[in-house]
Amino acid sequence: MSNIINKTLGSLACAFLLLPHAWAETFQHAPINPIPPTTSTSTTPPSTPSATAPPTPTAPPVAATAAPSVTRSAFTSAITSREPTNQLTRITAGQQIYYFTELTGLQGRVVNHHWERNGSFQLGLQFPIAGSPWRVHSSKNIPANLPGTWTVTVQNDDGTILKRETLIVEPSTANPPAPIVPPPAQPLTTIPPELQRQPVERPANPIDTSSVTPPTATTQNGEKRPIWETLAR
Repeated sequence: MSNIINKTLGSLACAFLLLPHAWAETFQHAPINPIPPTTSTSTTPPSTPSATAPPTPTAPPVAATAAPSVTRSAFTSAITSREPTNQLTRITAGQQIYYFTELTGLQGRVVNHHWERNGSFQLGLQFPIAGSPWRVHSSKNIPANLPGTWTVTVQNDDGTILKRETLIVEPSTANPPAPIVPPPAQPLTTIPPELQRQPVERPANPIDTSSVTPPTATTQNGEKRPIWETLAR
């Protein structure tokens, strides 16, 4: 009997010794809510954002419209990729010349190239402008016999003169073609002697008209008078 009691007491003692360990295991694995670290030592509570009116939308900036103008221009001997190859102020007659212009602020308008020689109109071309900037050019084949002062006026469709430039065209130095000389005339055919006639001799004095009786006409009175005196006047 005493052995049974001792064994029971020993079992209870072992269970009592193992109970704290089981409790510690259960507590250790319980969920823990971590405390967020404090980033500021100030005790002032954070201020709540005040309600403000929404920002007023602003219109996008409007690009300034460029004033109508000719930004570039040149007399040139050729145009390559819509650009002048050189810039000339003096040429020799007998060649083709181009006039190049770059236009700004003229979209939707019609621009005219007005060519003159010594103040006399020679050529006029119109160009509808579809954008800004916009490049156009006109050309003129200047004959060898038309040297002088050539002027191109760039004019807007409302009559405004946008640009005016002058080109000096000098006379051609090439040798002119030789004149055509007609072949010599053939000698006249000799008249046979049997057909020749001597010229009639004319009187040395003029004809005496005093002996010539003029034609007459009879008037209503029966008078005979020169016919020219009876004609109606």
